[in-house]
Amino acid sequence: MKKIVFFLASLSQPRCIKRVKALHEVGFEVEVYGYYRGFYDINPFPEDIEVHQWGEVESGCGYVERLLKNRANINKVLQEKSNEKNIYYAFGLDLALWLSIHKHVHFVYESSDLIYTYFGNKLLIGIFKYIDKKIIARSFKTIFTSEGFQRYLYGREKPDNIIIQPNRVSPFFNNMDSKVLSIKESEGIVFSYVGAFRYPNTIFRFARVIGEKYPQHKFYFYGDSLLTYMAKELAEKYPNVQYFGKFRSPEDLEKIYNTIDVLVACYDAKGINEQIAEPNKLYEAICFCKPIVVSEGTFLSEQVKRMKIGYSIEADNDESICEFLDSMNYGDLMSFSENESRIDKKKYIDSINTISKALSAYY
Repeated sequence: MKKIVFFLASLSQPRCIKRVKALHEVGFEVEVYGYYRGFYDINPFPEDIEVHQWGEVESGCGYVERLLKNRANINKVLQEKSNEKNIYYAFGLDLALWLSIHKHVHFVYESSDLIYTYFGNKLLIGIFKYIDKKIIARSFKTIFTSEGFQRYLYGREKPDNIIIQPNRVSPFFNNMDSKVLSIKESEGIVFSYVGAFRYPNTIFRFARVIGEKYPQHKFYFYGDSLLTYMAKELAEKYPNVQYFGKFRSPEDLEKIYNTIDVLVACYDAKGINEQIAEPNKLYEAICFCKPIVVSEGTFLSEQVKRMKIGYSIEADNDESICEFLDSMNYGDLMSFSENESRIDKKKYIDSINTISKALSAYY
């Protein structure tokens, strides 16, 4: 039996759960190890997948402490399974690092964020960039969820063992029909952020501006994180800002997107990671035909402009947000939604085929 042993930083991360389930469904035996993060625990693994919890790790705990915990936990698993011919699959550098130092371990490294780019020290970033490339070189396969990561590390040249696999929406939506946006100019617009709450300087700023200055519009928060208290505070302060809490993904997504008009995904573009990432919100917006608002100067904004499906703004100041809201055109919103409805499903619905074929080659 072809077996993959997964290592996760968060056992409730929808992207990781989606990947594990997809490989299990195409015939791989799977086993999962990882941490409970204390929030967003509404997305469980199916009962037929064996899951081992390493305990709880709070977000923001010391990076060195987390690295050392990972080393101890991974070494223990490798020792227990030393006689098995498995592929090991690590989500994130913090976990993949400890697989890369074992010469005879075949492992897959999947990266959806270059966490080390958040370090304030350029020398430290350079060191981790070097380590990252070493891990990639040692890996059997490396999966990037954004082409921007490849560009950052290698320019236009792509090493043969790298697979670009954007975080598209689940095949759960394969049979769903596209519904073009339907709003009247006399109606206000419902803006929304859907997912793990981040970026107080952009997302929460956008919601506050709606609350303070645009009573005709609404802003909805769907999700959970350590910043949930900020969403609740805005909802308590402004009657046109609402917080709806955590949700199941993908099961609740269609219901959520049926309540909104425009998706706000204005990540803080000052960070390198945000400049080069390709969040799954792009594909959710396309799937549900919702115009998307993103931050200018990012790889994501390049995609949005190319496909003509939304707006790119400077979301880190009130003036720019107000300028956007004042100039927003209902006709453009409808046009963006129609453009999304014409995009082939293969472009926004996830397929495990490329990864599955690559991993099957090991056996």
